[in-house]
Amino acid sequence: MVESYQATIEWSGSASLATTFLAAASRPGCSAKMTEDGNKAKLVIIVEDSSIQSLRDRVDDLLVALSDIEENTD
Repeated sequence: MVESYQATIEWSGSASLATTFLAAASRPGCSAKMTEDGNKAKLVIIVEDSSIQSLRDRVDDLLVALSDIEENTD
């Protein structure tokens, strides 16, 4: 049996920023879903890998990318 590890990141905020985050989460090992309610959106990103260290690396890279986006849109 192959082991699989998963981390879920949930975020809510403006729909325009959610769209940008959604694009950033379009990468190998990630699946993302966005729901909207007016100008508010909720984003759920699931990151998966077969190694806990690789999962951590993927999550770290994604969080850095999302942080950079957030800092540059303020």
